Amino acid sequence: MEKMIFCILALTLIAVALGADQRCSNKYYVDDECGADESPIDQIFHFNSDSHKCYEADICDVNSKSKYFSSREDCQRECDAREDSEEGGVGLED
Repeated sequence: MEKMIFCILALTLIAVALGADQRCSNKYYVDDECGADESPIDQIFHFNSDSHKCYEADICDVNSKSKYFSSREDCQRECDAREDSEEGGVGLED
């Protein structure tokens, strides 16, 4: 019985890891995406793992666009991000 529970737990963890959207772990650095002499060509949304929120940003290279999200809603859904109005507390009430 213990082996069965361990196997189910292991398979669940593997499924979660494989199902995670890679775009949620991409770091956005403004200097990496837009140089001083470049003009933004589009806007994207990126996930910040420190704040657990999605932010809008400019992008200057069309090839980099696939690393990020095209809408805030997609970013929030795929990365399980907090809404703008949510505070960064521990989620416990008195």
